[in-house]
Amino acid sequence: MRLVLGSDFHGYLPKSIPEGDVMILAGDILPNDDVHSFVRNQLNPWLLNAPVGRVVMTWGNHDWDAFNERVGIMYAFVLVEESVMINGIKIYGSPWSLPFNRWAWMAPERTLKKIYQEIPDDVDVIVSHTPPYGMCDKSNGGQFCGSRSLLARMKSLPKLKLLVCGHIHEARGRDGIVVNASSVGNREGYYYPRQDPWTVVDI
Repeated sequence: MRLVLGSDFHGYLPKSIPEGDVMILAGDILPNDDVHSFVRNQLNPWLLNAPVGRVVMTWGNHDWDAFNERVGIMYAFVLVEESVMINGIKIYGSPWSLPFNRWAWMAPERTLKKIYQEIPDDVDVIVSHTPPYGMCDKSNGGQFCGSRSLLARMKSLPKLKLLVCGHIHEARGRDGIVVNASSVGNREGYYYPRQDPWTVVDI
């Protein structure tokens, strides 16, 4: 199965999308303003026309409107502590990350531990906005920003093939089965689209 991975668009939607079986988006999809107009006029048509069989996504800490209300996503499975089965592959989505300033979908480690215990034992792919601790989570300041609870739960899952995340833009890359798929960079607090916004993985 070919997976097309992206994350942290912050309202930027790449014009070119690789072909694949499933597109996975790991949160921070929405812009800061005019969210309902963006979803209706840009995101939904973009999802509909993506050259993939299915789209699976979760939210992230910048997706305030999705935290407070439904925003009308069509043509995608939006997973918030739930799973979906596609072509025999079980995919679980979680939008949470550790507290940092005042953003959406954030919780302390003790709460995340309880949340992640609900991840099914037979899951194949996790879509998490936050990375696990020590894997694709190092900030420009040199700090590891991921969740220790997610790391522990990940290691206990016998069938896990892939964990897709984002959140820490500068940590984009792959470490074992963890892929940080951040699609934009962060330069001095300003987001900019990467020339290569997608990560393609076969599982």
